Amino acid sequence: ITSSRYFPDPLSFRSLQARTGLIISGSNALQFLDRTFYHESDLDIYSHAGHVYEVLEWIESFGYHFEPHKYQEKDWHDQVSPDWDGTMPRMPRVPLQAQDEARLSRYSNIAEVYTFKRLVVMDGEQVELQVQVIEAVNNPIDTIMRYHSTCVMNIITFDAAYSFYPIATFEDRSALKIPGSRHRPAVLAKYIKRGWRVYSVFGPRDLARPYDSSFLPNVTRWVGDRHCWTIPLDTSGVKLRTALSPSSEHFSWDPSTQNGWTMLTKPSTHSESSFSEPKMDADLIMTTIFRYNYMVPTKSLSLAIREWAFSQGALYHETVTRDDWTWFDAEMPRFREFIEGAT
Repeated sequence: ITSSRYFPDPLSFRSLQARTGLIISGSNALQFLDRTFYHESDLDIYSHAGHVYEVLEWIESFGYHFEPHKYQEKDWHDQVSPDWDGTMPRMPRVPLQAQDEARLSRYSNIAEVYTFKRLVVMDGEQVELQVQVIEAVNNPIDTIMRYHSTCVMNIITFDAAYSFYPIATFEDRSALKIPGSRHRPAVLAKYIKRGWRVYSVFGPRDLARPYDSSFLPNVTRWVGDRHCWTIPLDTSGVKLRTALSPSSEHFSWDPSTQNGWTMLTKPSTHSESSFSEPKMDADLIMTTIFRYNYMVPTKSLSLAIREWAFSQGALYHETVTRDDWTWFDAEMPRFREFIEGAT
C-alpha cells in the first residue's frame, strides 16, 4: 500500500489510522487507485480534531522532522495540545492574527497543516520524503469535498480505498471543477497535465440524462455506496480501535464511512450561461455526544440526529463530567437505517 514508501512499518501506520480515523487522500490515494506513480508528489493525510498530537508524535518517531511555516511555532509541541475536550461546544476556529485570517480565508475548512520531511536512500539515491498532516476543522470528508475537482475525491482508510467518482475519474479521465474551492489555478493545471479533462460546468449529457452522468448530479451519496469504487484491504496485523470510553459502545468502522453528500446543480455564476455548475451540499453534525463530526446528505436525517442529540446532550451535561463521558457514535449507522427505512 502507498504508506510503505513513507513509513518502514505500514502496519503500525494502518493501526494508527484505525484508532484515529486518519485517512490518506490527494495524489497518493489517486495513484494507488490508478496504479500510477508521481515522483514529485508527497503524502497528504487528514486528521480529525483531537488526534493531531498523537499523529504528529507517531510521524516524528520515524525520523521525520517538522518544517514549520512562517506563521507556525518552530516546535509543533508549542502549538498542538495533547488535551482535547470533545465535551465542549464545537465552534469553527477563530483566526487570531492577520496572516492567520488570510490563510484561513483561502482554506476555511482546514484548521492547520503540519509539514514533515525525511531524507532516505532509495535505489541508491537520496530522496526527500514529505508528509503533510492536514487538520480538518469539521472532518476530513468535509475538507476533501471542498477541493478543486472530483478527480481528487478518493480516500484510503485503514480497511479500504474509496473513489467517490470512479467512472468519471478512471474510465472517462474527466473531472468537474468545484466552484469556490479557493485552490490556485496551478493545482488544477497539474491534473490537466496528468491527463484529466476538466469541466467548469455540467455538460449537456449530464443534464439531459442525469442518472447516466458519471458525476451523479442531485443523487444522495454516501462514502462506500454503490456508486463508489470500494477496494477492501486486508487488515491482518492491524490493531483495531478500542471503545472510546468504558461506557461507550464499541464500533470498528472508520468514521469517514458515515458521511454523505449531494452534488446539487445550480445556475452558473456566468450569467450568460444556461448550464449548471455543481454545489456540494450536506448538513454538518457537530455535537458533544459524538466523538467525531459527521456530514449527512438529507435534512430529515440531520433533523432526527439533532433532536436526539439535544436530548442526550442535556442529560449528560447535567449528569457527568468529561472523565465519565459516553460517546454515542455507534448510533450513526442506525440513524441511517431508521430514516431510510421510514422513507
